[in-house]
Amino acid sequence: MNELRLIETAKAGDVNGVQALIETGEDLEQKDDYGWTALNWATGRGNLAVVRLLLEAGANAANSGRDQRTPYQIALAAAQVEIAALLRQTELNSGESPARPYCKAYPVNAFDNNPAGWQPRQMLAEDSVVYLHQDFSVTASMWHGESVVFDRISDAWQSYCRDMLDFHVPTDLELAADYRQCRQE
Repeated sequence: MNELRLIETAKAGDVNGVQALIETGEDLEQKDDYGWTALNWATGRGNLAVVRLLLEAGANAANSGRDQRTPYQIALAAAQVEIAALLRQTELNSGESPARPYCKAYPVNAFDNNPAGWQPRQMLAEDSVVYLHQDFSVTASMWHGESVVFDRISDAWQSYCRDMLDFHVPTDLELAADYRQCRQE
């Protein structure tokens, strides 16, 4: 008896077989010797129909195998952009997607004349570069929490950063698209 029927069926891309196994109550989270689930395999193989079926049935999109990669990370590595977008949305909807560190460099004068209360903790030269982080704090160092210049975060400050500086934490998909575009130029 094959204990990994769902995984084998997902690897084969058999949508009807996967549906039938789900209906009989097959364990969605069974893992093979690599620690991969049917969702991991369907993602890596690029089978969007099987991925959707497994997600709709309640498969855990955050499961990772021995390689510590989630299905989303597998989709990115396999250049399965549509599947990656679906898995990313699933992660966001579940609340299991942790915020990741991010910062963007700006000339210090980009913050001048804003209505959001910019008052740096220290004097900065006019040609200084500062770093705006994912939590909207500003540092003189690219490392979050190091050499903090400004951390009085308000709704007005966040709006200024988003609207006037066009600041947002890019998704992996946006970074991949930017990278691909740069390579083509």
